[in-house]
Amino acid sequence: MIHPADRKLCSGCCTCAEACPVQAITMSPDPMGFLYPVIDPARCTDCGLCARICPFDKARPQELDPAAEHFYLFRKEMDLEKSQSGGLSDALASRAISLGMVVYGAAMEDDFSVRHIRVEKMEDAGRLRLSKYVQSNMRGIPTAILEDLKAGRKVLFTGTPCQCAGIAAAASRYRENLILCDIICHGVPSPKVWADYIAYRKKKGRKRLLRAVFRDPAEGWHRAVESYDFSGKKLVTDEYSYLYYRCLMDRPSCLQCPYSSMNRPSDITMGDAWGIEKTEYAALADDERGMSLAIVHTPKGASFFIDTPFSVRQEVEPGPFMQQNLRVTTYPDPEANSFENDYIRKGFRYVNRKYGKVSLRFRIRHWIGTWKGYQ
Repeated sequence: MIHPADRKLCSGCCTCAEACPVQAITMSPDPMGFLYPVIDPARCTDCGLCARICPFDKARPQELDPAAEHFYLFRKEMDLEKSQSGGLSDALASRAISLGMVVYGAAMEDDFSVRHIRVEKMEDAGRLRLSKYVQSNMRGIPTAILEDLKAGRKVLFTGTPCQCAGIAAAASRYRENLILCDIICHGVPSPKVWADYIAYRKKKGRKRLLRAVFRDPAEGWHRAVESYDFSGKKLVTDEYSYLYYRCLMDRPSCLQCPYSSMNRPSDITMGDAWGIEKTEYAALADDERGMSLAIVHTPKGASFFIDTPFSVRQEVEPGPFMQQNLRVTTYPDPEANSFENDYIRKGFRYVNRKYGKVSLRFRIRHWIGTWKGYQ
């Protein structure tokens, strides 16, 4: 039986709950909105399957051959305006659907919550575009993927490395028909803080919120800002992004992630091509329209990736592109614990005023920095 008393040892992938043969495990949100397994002792038979299948507890990425890994710059021009980097994720999903595969990825719902969904049609694949800086809900997804694989369908799954590890553990017997694509993950923020921020933003906007976009491509590849469409009026801000990049509200397991290395659970790793400015290919990204980085880990991933349509595909040396989260875990902000305690006790508006970009402390630091700039 799993005992998730230590919140740092559970990534919320839902694999244990989906695998339980007697449905004794439910995934329940904590005060931050992160899902954790809760075991019903009346149902549990103590078979131990949940503990055996848990990928995080065992930290069992596949054994990869570093010599077989290849780094590529990637861009697909037709997808750039709809993507935050070079359109790699959308290109892979489109190729999978064209081959008759089922695609699973994170989508933003009408209420702006984020969950993984199942997609089979090109017209639905657009829901999987763009990054979502909040942990997605994986309830029901391991079971759905397993059912597709048992039925003989091939599946492309995209998600965080820990989510990919959960799917790999749940579908280990059908791995030949499963392509896993993870992301260079910075950490997953609290779903509840995001929901509260949306409510706060709606109240301030006083109009119907139609769309929210993290790192809006229209604002340039390097700009870490989000945008909100209020009935046709666009607001661009970095208020939420500021909290995100401070790492104040990440899931505790992110702070000791076993997948912040090159020993990944996936066939392909996707990310932004940060570091390109240090290479001979810097001019490819001078237009601020974005460039993807693809790291191909397995022969299966290579054959799928190589036949994916592209505008730019250039193999590169790993060195300049070995970003922090390919080497070490995200560094927590020293105030992360106090942020969580304050949020649980006093709510979002309080922590936003105390820790956010609207805080007096931030404004003083900003004023001092601006003043020094004139000296």
